[in-house]
Amino acid sequence: MSFKVALSFEDGVTRFVNCGPTETVADASYKARINIPLDCRDGACGTCKSLCESGEFDGGDYIDDALTEDEAAAGYCLPCQMVPTSDLVVQIPTTSDVAKTTAAAHPATVTAVDRLAEGAFALTVELDDRAALAFLPGQYVNISVPGTDQTRSYSFSTGADAARLSFLIKYAEGGAMSEYLAQRCAIGDRLELTGPMGSFFLRESTRPLLLLAGGTGLAPVLSILETLAAAGTTGRPIHLVYGTSFDTDVVYTDLLDEYTTRIPGMTWDLVVADPETVHPNSGYVTSLITPDHLHDGAADIYLCGPPPMVEAVRGHLDAEGLEVTHFYYEKFTPASAPAGEQAAPAEEVAASETGVVAADEGEVDAVLVVDAPVGESSPAAPAAPAPATAPVTPLPSAGAKRVSRLPGDPIPSIEARPRGYTPPAPGTHPAVAHTPDTLAGIAARPDGHTPPAPGLFPAPGVVAEPRAPIAARPDGYTPPPVALPTAATQATPRSETITSGPGVVSGEIHPAISHSDAQFDARMALELGVVELTMGRLDRARLSEFRMLAESANQYIDGDRFLDPEKFTAANSQFHEFLFRCTGNDSLLQAYRLLEVTQVMNSVLPDARWVSQDIVPEHLEIVDAFETGDRDAARYLIRRHTAHAKATMRTAMDRQGLGAAS
Repeated sequence: MSFKVALSFEDGVTRFVNCGPTETVADASYKARINIPLDCRDGACGTCKSLCESGEFDGGDYIDDALTEDEAAAGYCLPCQMVPTSDLVVQIPTTSDVAKTTAAAHPATVTAVDRLAEGAFALTVELDDRAALAFLPGQYVNISVPGTDQTRSYSFSTGADAARLSFLIKYAEGGAMSEYLAQRCAIGDRLELTGPMGSFFLRESTRPLLLLAGGTGLAPVLSILETLAAAGTTGRPIHLVYGTSFDTDVVYTDLLDEYTTRIPGMTWDLVVADPETVHPNSGYVTSLITPDHLHDGAADIYLCGPPPMVEAVRGHLDAEGLEVTHFYYEKFTPASAPAGEQAAPAEEVAASETGVVAADEGEVDAVLVVDAPVGESSPAAPAAPAPATAPVTPLPSAGAKRVSRLPGDPIPSIEARPRGYTPPAPGTHPAVAHTPDTLAGIAARPDGHTPPAPGLFPAPGVVAEPRAPIAARPDGYTPPPVALPTAATQATPRSETITSGPGVVSGEIHPAISHSDAQFDARMALELGVVELTMGRLDRARLSEFRMLAESANQYIDGDRFLDPEKFTAANSQFHEFLFRCTGNDSLLQAYRLLEVTQVMNSVLPDARWVSQDIVPEHLEIVDAFETGDRDAARYLIRRHTAHAKATMRTAMDRQGLGAAS
C-alpha cells in the first residue's frame, strides 16, 4: 500500500509524491525529481529537517543532534528517515525553486459556466490530466484568461474527488476574467490551470469549527463542508456565518441546507449588509459571532474574505475579549477595482462581502481561502469516483508515530545546518571554523550567493573603505542596567503569523505565540544588519567583554534546563544588546531597545523549565565567529539561535496552556 505525501514549500507551491510501504519521503521525492534539502541521508545531519503538519509516520533512526526529542514531539521529522503510515502533509523549509520543482500546468476544457447571481459565476472545467492534479483542501490554482496574457487565481469550490472542478467567481465589471465569463466564455474553450498553490488547509482536529465566509469567499468553505460530509464527521459542532453585501449576491443556500443534513451538528446563518434585505439578518458577520460559537476559546476559526472583513472580525474578537487559540484566515485583494467603486472603510464592511471592497476572486492575483479540506461535489457537476492520486484525510493507524502537537499550532522552522557543520561537544566551545564554502548548503541562500563585502550593503563596484577598530571601553566602565518591565507594563500577548503572496495575505493567530515569534524575528533582522557594522572592528577588550556577557547568561542554564529564568533573561538582554552599543549608532540601539523581547521573555519564562540545549553553545559560537572574523558563520548562527529561542518560548507557552499540556 502506498501513501500520498503533500510537500508544501515556502512559496506556496505544493507537490505530491507517492510513497511506498517501506519507502522514505526523501527517496520518494527524489524519484519524482523533487530535490528537497538533503545531505547525509542517515539521520545524522538534520539538513532535511521539516515539519509534519498532518498524518502519521515511523520516524526511523536518527541522532539527537539531527532531531531532538522536543522537536520530534513538536511535529518535526527527518524526511530521509520517515516512512509514512498514512497520507501526510509535510512543510519543506525551502522554496520550490531551490528544490528544482515548480507548480505543474494542467490543460483544461470548459464544461459549464453558470450565472448564479448578478455578481457571481460558477465555472466548471474538465482537465486533460485529472489524475495528475492532486490538491489540498483550501488550495487554489492560477487560471489563464483566454484571449489575454493574464491569469487569475481561484480557490477550488469542488473537492479533490470530483472528476470536474468548479470555481466560484465574483463578477467585477471590467475585470479580465469577469468579462470573459460574461461575454465570451463558451463550452469547449481551452484554459490552463497552474498549481496547486497555497499553504492553507483544514487541520487535523476534532475541535469545534466556526467558519466565516464573505461573498465568493464561500468557495473554499464549500470544499471544507464537502470534505467533512464525506469523512462522516459526527458530534463536532460546526457553525458557518455566510455574509454578502446584497440579496443579489447570495448563492448556494440550498446546498448549505443540504450540508446540515449530511453533517450532524452543523448549523449556518446568513447575514446581508443591505438594510433592505429580505433575509432575517441584516448587518455584518461580526453581529452573528457569539461566545457559544467559540466554545470557551476551543473552537478553530477559519475566515475567508476581503481585507476589511478579516480586520473587522479580528477587531471584534479583541473588542469583545473573545480569545481563541486557533484562528486561520486568508484575505484577498483585487487585481483592479470595478469602475466607480471604492473600498469601504473597515468598520463598514465587517459584513464579509467581496464586492464591498471591490475585490473579486476572479480578479485577484491569488485567491482568498480558509484552512480546510476539499471534497465538495460541484454544484455544477455531479461528483465522480476519486482518481488514484486524490489525497485523503489522514486516519489514525495503530502503532504509528503520531504528531503530538496540536494541529494548527505554528512551529518555527529551524534552519538546516550548513554542510560540514559539526556542533561542539558538551562543555567545549571551540572557535568556529566555518568558511563560505561550508555554509553554501544553507537552503535560504540561492546558488551563486556572494556574501556582502565589508561595509553595510556597499553599492555595486564600490569597495568599502576599511573601518577603524572600535575603541575599548575605559577602565571602570559599567554597562547601563536593563529596565525590566513590571506586570503592568508587559504587552498583552496577541499574535499573528502572516505569509504573503501576490494578492493574498494568509495567517494564523494564536494568543502570545506569534507575538513572541515576531519579536524574536525583528531582533534577528536587526542583529544581521549589525553584523555588517561590527564584524572585524571589535578590539581584543571588546571581544573579551562579549564573551564575558555570553558566559554570564549561560551560567543560568544547565543543559536543557533553566536554573534561573529571570536572571537569564536580564543577562541575555545584555548579551544581545552588546553589539548594538558597539556600533555607536544610537538609532539602531534605540530600535533594539524598543523591541519587546525582554518583556515577552519576562512574561513567559519565570516558571519555565525547558530551554533548547543549543542556546548555551550558540552564545559562545557567535562570539567565536566575531573573534575569527567569520561573517557567514555569525549570520548563520544568529538565524539558528533565533529559531532555538523561539522554540524555547513556544514550549514555555504550551505548558502555560496554549499548547501541549505540561
